[in-house]
Amino acid sequence: MKELLRSIPLFAGFNDEELDYVMRAVVRRHIPKGGFLFREGDPADAMYILTDGRTRMFHSDAQGKEFVFMIGEPGTAMGEISLIDDEPRGWSAQAEEDCEFLMFTKSDFHAALEAFPHVKDLLIVNLAGIVRRLSYTMKNLALLDVYGRLRALLESLAVEVDGQEQVTEPLTQQAIADRVGSSREMIARILKELVFGGYIRLENKRIILLQKLPERF
Repeated sequence: MKELLRSIPLFAGFNDEELDYVMRAVVRRHIPKGGFLFREGDPADAMYILTDGRTRMFHSDAQGKEFVFMIGEPGTAMGEISLIDDEPRGWSAQAEEDCEFLMFTKSDFHAALEAFPHVKDLLIVNLAGIVRRLSYTMKNLALLDVYGRLRALLESLAVEVDGQEQVTEPLTQQAIADRVGSSREMIARILKELVFGGYIRLENKRIILLQKLPERF
């Protein structure tokens, strides 16, 4: 567990004593498939670290339209900013599979600051890194077109299997559309053109990248 905590951006640079304190404070939680860890607008009083399963994090509007901006895999931290401010949750987190989490509450976080006051400067640096990564995500959403966002998504999910770059996560066209902020019809058209151009192959719910995706669509 200590190595898992050490990999979380919020706790980067913590020494063994500080991580031991965090480990004693965490509480294990189980969320079944389809359940919500929290919903947009809920009070924010804890952060969570996913240790098993997969979640999706998304925004939704009054019409029920969703934008999935991240898929959580084991090791993903959620809700770190809630430890700092008193604002409600800005997005929802739902379990796509049965999930196990470690929960670290705001009260325990402030107790840790009292026990180790010198970590405040370290936390400021770590939080700045989290904000910078969020800014990069927002920049992509603002500046890239649908194809650019799809290309960035596929390249970020691709892993090497038997010498080939593949997206092994099973993604429907609607799931892709939700994650890049587009319509299913537009995603279907782009994927069809990429297949026709020899850039990708669709096989058994996998997307196989046959060559580097073009810069522009």
